[in-house]
Amino acid sequence: MVEYELTRDGGLRITGCGIREGRVEVPSAIAGRAVTQIGDYAFAGSKITALSLPSTVRKMGKYALYQCNALEEFHFWNGLMDFGAGAFTGCHRIRRIGIDFEGEEISGLRDVLMEVPEELMVEYRAGLETAVLWFPEFYEEGVENTPARIIESHTHGSGLLYRNCFVSRKLQFSEYDNRFPYALGQENRRFLGALVSARLRFPYGLSTEARHTYEAYLETNFDQILDDLTGEGDSQGVAFLMNFRRKRGKRRRDFSL
Repeated sequence: MVEYELTRDGGLRITGCGIREGRVEVPSAIAGRAVTQIGDYAFAGSKITALSLPSTVRKMGKYALYQCNALEEFHFWNGLMDFGAGAFTGCHRIRRIGIDFEGEEISGLRDVLMEVPEELMVEYRAGLETAVLWFPEFYEEGVENTPARIIESHTHGSGLLYRNCFVSRKLQFSEYDNRFPYALGQENRRFLGALVSARLRFPYGLSTEARHTYEAYLETNFDQILDDLTGEGDSQGVAFLMNFRRKRGKRRRDFSL
C-alpha cells in the first residue's frame, strides 16, 4: 500500500503510496516500526480524497500533498507540529480538518489553517470533549499605490483574524468567539449559520457570554439557518435547531408563569 524508508531515529518515513485515489489511512506501524514521518512529495499529484495520519507521525515533509486537488479531508494528531514548506500547496478542495489531542492542547493546527485559506470546518477533539469550529476564507490582493510607487497588500474576509487566535500554538477559544462581530460584517448568512449552530452544538471552551451572543443570532435568524441546513441535508443540525426552539419556547412559557 505505502512506500517507506528507515529514518535515522529508527522510525519509518512514508515516501509514496500505491493508492492514488480515494481515502487513505496511514498505519501507525509497519513491520514493527513506528511511522514517524511523511516524506517530501509523498502524496504529490495523487487524487486521494481523504488522508488520516496516526498519532505517531511527528513530521510532514515539504510539498507532501502538492497538487492533491481532490483532497477534501485531512486528519492528524497534535504530535505533528513540523510541517514542511508548501505541504498543502494546490489543495484547494479541503473543507474538513480533524485533529485529536493527546495531553496538552498544543498543536500545529494554525500551520495547516494558514496553508489552506479556503473556508474550513475543524473537528477539534480533546479527550471526551469536542468543538466544531468554522474558519472563514481569506485572500490577499496586491493593490498598486501609484503615487507612492508601491504595492499594498489588502486582506479580504475575516479568515485571517480567525486564524490568529492562537497563542504559543494553543487555540484561545475566547479569542475565536470574540471574532464573531467581524464575521458578521464580512461573511454570508450560510457561513454564519453553520458557525453558530456548530459552536452551540459542540460547546467545548464556550463562555456563557459567547453562548448568549450565538443564541441571540440563532434565534433572530432561525428560519433562514434552518432552511440552509435542510438544503444541505444536515439532519443532525436540523434536529439540534428544532430542539433549541423547543427549549427556548419552554423557557418563555415558564417565565410567563
